[in-house]
Amino acid sequence: MALVSIICGAFFLSSPDIQVLRLEPAWPVVKSDQIDRVDVCRRDEDCFALVRKAEGWDVVQTEWAGAPFADFAKVSTLLDVLAQSKALRYIGRTSDEAKGQYGLQDPQLRIATGGGQSLSIAVGDEGPSGEGVFALNSLSEGDVFILNKDFVRQCDYSADYYFDLHLLTGNPDKISSVSIGTGGNFSWTIVRSKENFAFSFPPALAGDEPSVGEIDLFLHSLIQTPAKGLAPDSERLGNLLFNVEVVFNDKNVGKVDVFEMEGEDNYYLANSTSQNGFFVLSKEHVDQLNKSAFGMRKRSVLSLETGKVGSMRVLQGNQSFIGVKSDKSWEGFEDKKPLLGIDMSLWRLNELQFEAEPIGELSSSAEKVMELELMSEDGSRVVKVLFFSDPELSSGRCWLSLGDGSGYYQVSSKLLEDLQGQIPLRK
Repeated sequence: MALVSIICGAFFLSSPDIQVLRLEPAWPVVKSDQIDRVDVCRRDEDCFALVRKAEGWDVVQTEWAGAPFADFAKVSTLLDVLAQSKALRYIGRTSDEAKGQYGLQDPQLRIATGGGQSLSIAVGDEGPSGEGVFALNSLSEGDVFILNKDFVRQCDYSADYYFDLHLLTGNPDKISSVSIGTGGNFSWTIVRSKENFAFSFPPALAGDEPSVGEIDLFLHSLIQTPAKGLAPDSERLGNLLFNVEVVFNDKNVGKVDVFEMEGEDNYYLANSTSQNGFFVLSKEHVDQLNKSAFGMRKRSVLSLETGKVGSMRVLQGNQSFIGVKSDKSWEGFEDKKPLLGIDMSLWRLNELQFEAEPIGELSSSAEKVMELELMSEDGSRVVKVLFFSDPELSSGRCWLSLGDGSGYYQVSSKLLEDLQGQIPLRK
C-alpha cells in the first residue's frame, strides 16, 4: 500500500494537466540603516546620487566639482519610503518585449540602492484605473506590480531638492558667541552668559544686553531660514558684504561670508563652513543678517506695565481729554462713551524703538503735538510721554520724550497718528 501511494503521488505531481500553485511575490523593501548610497534617475533628467558619509549625506552630480551636503531630514524621508513602501497589488510576469506597454522600457523614475542591501526599482506609467503606477524591482525580476502614486510623489525630486540650504548647522541654544564684521574686523560681538547674551564688543556697549527680538530673528535667519538655492561656482561673485562667525559651546566655529552678486540687486551669494558651493540669498534674508551694533541693541524707550494703568490724560494744543478704565475697558470720563483699542496702543508704547541715538535738546523747528500722561488706579503718575513733530526729521518719524531728562528719541510716528485718531479731544 505504501509503495502504491508513492507511485500515485509521483504520477499526480508529474502530470502535465496539473498546475502547481505559485505564491504571488511580495514587493521588497530595504533596511535604511544598511543603505550607503541611493542613485536616482528621472526621465529626461541627469542622474544623481545620495552618498552616505560619516556625519550625513552628500549629493553627487556630474556638473558639481564638490558634492553639496544633503538635508538629512529629506534623505531620511526617502529612505523611509523605500523601507515602508508596499505594492497595491501584483499584476503578473512580463517579458522584456512587453515592458513597453507598462512604460517600463523608458521608466519615469529609476532608483537603485547600494551598500549592505542592493535593490533596483523602475517606475513606469500610471495604470488605466489611475490607482497607481506600474513598477519592477530587481529582487522579483520580471514581476510587475502596481505601486501607490504617493511613491512617485515622495521620490521624484531633482538633486537640488536634497541640498541642505541652511547657512549654518547647529542648535541656537548651544551658541556661546556671535560676531559680525568685514574682512575679519568685527563690528560687534555678543557672548552668552547663562541664558542671556551681552555685548563684549564694541567697548562702548560692553555688558549691555542686545534686543532679544533681534537676536531671535538673527539666529533664525542664520540657522533655520533656508536659502533660495545653491550655485556650483562663483562666476558672479561680487564684493564681500560682511562675515558672520558663530562659536558653539563645544568650541566648533561656523562661518558665513556674504557677497554681492554681480548684475543683481535683489540676490546675494554666500559661502559657509556648513556647505559646499555658494548659497543664493534674497535681499530680505541678507537684511535680516546684516545688522549693525545699533540695530542689535535693546532700543525700547520705556517698559510699561499696562495692567497698572487706570486712567489717562491727553493734551493736544488747546484740547484735552480724560479717559478711565472700567471693568477692563476704556471710556471717556465725561461722556462715558467706550474707547476702542486703547490697551493695544498702550502695549505698543513698549514696542516703540528709537531709530537713532537720543539727543539732549530739540531744534527750534520741533513742536510739541501731544502730551500723554498715564496714571494708576489711585491717581499716581505711571509715566508721561510727550510727542514732537519736526520737519527736519524724515517722513514717518517724530520725537518722543519721557519728560525725565533722559533725552529725546527719534521714533516712528505711526503710534502718535493712531492715538490722534482714537482719542476724541475736547476744547
